[in-house]
Amino acid sequence: MSRSTETAPGPFQPMEPVLSERVIEGRDRLYQVKWDGVRVLSQVEGGEVRLWNRRRRDRTATYPELVAALKATGAKSAVMDGEVIALDPQTGKPDFFRVLKRDLSRRIGPGLREKVPVYYVVFDLIYLEGQWLTDLSLEERLKRLSQILPDSGPIQYCDSYEDGTALWERTREQGLEGIVIKERHGRYHIGKKHATWLKVKHFRQLEAVVVGVTLRQGRVNSLLLARAEEGRFTYIGRAASGLDQDRIEALTRALSHIRREDPPPTLSPVPQGEKVWLEPVIWARVRYLEWTPDGTLRNPSILSLEVKKSIPDSDR
Repeated sequence: MSRSTETAPGPFQPMEPVLSERVIEGRDRLYQVKWDGVRVLSQVEGGEVRLWNRRRRDRTATYPELVAALKATGAKSAVMDGEVIALDPQTGKPDFFRVLKRDLSRRIGPGLREKVPVYYVVFDLIYLEGQWLTDLSLEERLKRLSQILPDSGPIQYCDSYEDGTALWERTREQGLEGIVIKERHGRYHIGKKHATWLKVKHFRQLEAVVVGVTLRQGRVNSLLLARAEEGRFTYIGRAASGLDQDRIEALTRALSHIRREDPPPTLSPVPQGEKVWLEPVIWARVRYLEWTPDGTLRNPSILSLEVKKSIPDSDR
């Protein structure tokens, strides 16, 4: 049953989905688009609205148009969970880097609001009129959410679908980030990553050469990656995800044999900061979400490593 309280405390951290490698079908699940934006929780209380992000940092002044629209909800007291998104004016698709520019801006004037309009896609209702809804089923929470949201404008209700495979293919065709799989009868677990929600992303892959590493306490911490094209190296970012202890130990032992004083002469741009440069003999299979505006990989993860030139056997 839901818990009762006079006012909704906040801010608190939202529930997080667990990453899944595949779409799981079942009549006990609902499927939603994974919107690529900034996670924001909203509290309506006594005619006032407060917004905060997943790190519990206040974002009320960042999105004044959302604050004004949320005052029109059909609730005197509520806490909602959702994603703030900004659309690419050319493609109409959510653009993470556009909304990030808005989210990180210190001054939110009319010019920026007009240049980067935002929408709040709401996908859960956590608290309503003195009652915590965390113990209710997702279906019941969504039903109550649909009853209090405005009909249109910058506040949008997140639709749910019953065919996960069809939604997965549609989001792939449209170039969206992926989908979220949710148990119909699942509870809302505040501040926890819980398998009641699963996220499946449309990752891409490429092969990159490791041109350097960063160290932490003398051990490899991350890899500096580059694309090799016509004898030149183009820097595409660093990756630490996917580096298990075995890979870290093997790379750390190999450093003395493949270390070099300077970056490869054709590397551009040359990343700043403390690093160790390497001979371009190790190649990585990398999974990533998309390219950033500055030409680096977003959310890169190392899938495999391969030596394409000789390293002494004792140090592999």
